[in-house]
Amino acid sequence: MSVKLDDIDRQIIDLLQENGRMPNNELAKRVGLTTTPTLERVKRLEREGVIKGYTAWIDKSSIDRGLTVFCNIKLSVHQLGKMEEFSKHIHGVPEILACYNTTGEYDYLLHVVVKDTNEYERFLRTKLTQIPGVERIYTGIVLSVIKEQSKITVMENGDSV
Repeated sequence: MSVKLDDIDRQIIDLLQENGRMPNNELAKRVGLTTTPTLERVKRLEREGVIKGYTAWIDKSSIDRGLTVFCNIKLSVHQLGKMEEFSKHIHGVPEILACYNTTGEYDYLLHVVVKDTNEYERFLRTKLTQIPGVERIYTGIVLSVIKEQSKITVMENGDSV
């Protein structure tokens, strides 16, 4: 379901994506409103699920999680029950940052972050291959990051804040 957003809502979203800790008075100043209506808009955006939460962007290597891996998963059976069972297993695995159900040769794409190749091998043997219904796993190890961001463009027609 798409939520109706006006230009000020889009500016608020854009600014909070850059700095989720921006004080409300600064946010209000940047969008041209007073603090009360700005706070009301932020709360509405949160309530409507447009803003799902706030998080810190972590340097993975600084917390000893320097290896990023993408895994393509093919299931042996494509029944709804088996897919739901796979999804339940995935939710309980902290090394998996994201799981996408995809089209094409594989059924899922996993974004995995671990310490190193030894830990990935342990993860693969003790967790991923133990999930019922997994037929094939294709692993791609990230050598270097060219671009990585979490910000989504919300401004229309190239407008900027």
